[in-house]
Amino acid sequence: MGEAKLKESATKKFTTQFPICALCGGDRASATREHMPPKSLFDQSHRPDRLVMPACNECNGGTSKADLTAAMLSRWNYDSPEQERRDHSRLANQVRKQAPELIEEWTKLDQLDRKNAMEHLRSYGVMVPDDAALMTIGPQTIKQFNIFAHKATLCLHFEHFRKPLLNSGRVSAHWRTKEDFSKDGVPAELLEIMPKYGTLVQGKWNSSETFEYRYDLNQETGLFACLARLRTGLFISGFTASNADLVAGESDGYWIKPNELLKDPVHFSKKN
Repeated sequence: MGEAKLKESATKKFTTQFPICALCGGDRASATREHMPPKSLFDQSHRPDRLVMPACNECNGGTSKADLTAAMLSRWNYDSPEQERRDHSRLANQVRKQAPELIEEWTKLDQLDRKNAMEHLRSYGVMVPDDAALMTIGPQTIKQFNIFAHKATLCLHFEHFRKPLLNSGRVSAHWRTKEDFSKDGVPAELLEIMPKYGTLVQGKWNSSETFEYRYDLNQETGLFACLARLRTGLFISGFTASNADLVAGESDGYWIKPNELLKDPVHFSKKN
């Protein structure tokens, strides 16, 4: 059996086992296997075949720009290794074709903006070299990161409950860059409430340098929390509740139904 046939057979078996999409609360039937983190996050797009979720074609395609954006930002370093630079260049070419508006947003810094950005970063304790390339994270990029953060949280919920979060539940997620944590590090209280550890492992292949996360869950109440690191540049924190009543008084505007992921929630336009 050829590789394409094997892939088709594995997808059919998986979607038969998990017949509803893990990203839209089960509104649509699953049709494909969704990788989280996406393959593009890894060197040469090579990753263990773990953390695979059932997804419909609409959710898979509708979140592809968010995957690409996260794969790019997670590689924004001041001194990247050669493979990371090659992958970044390849991904940048994809962004130019799929989302040229993001390239325009990232590269629109003038000299005054650059000076202010350098001062801002250094005030946070980030020792940016004078000749470092700086990118602008504007509203279009922020929206994609918010989509990605919620997608990642829904996928990790599926991984540990082995069923999608339905639309009777709620999800809330946030993202941060390495610059946000450069001064004080990751808040200790977040790590304390998530004592369990996860990454991608296949045989002797451990991908913790590229992706790892802390988490905790309560099977009885359906509550879940996670904090993930993607390469060196991006951090995701997320929470799910299988029953919306459990978070009814918890800043409702930042909790959404899974099927609202691609409906442009108002708060997705800003960094929360």
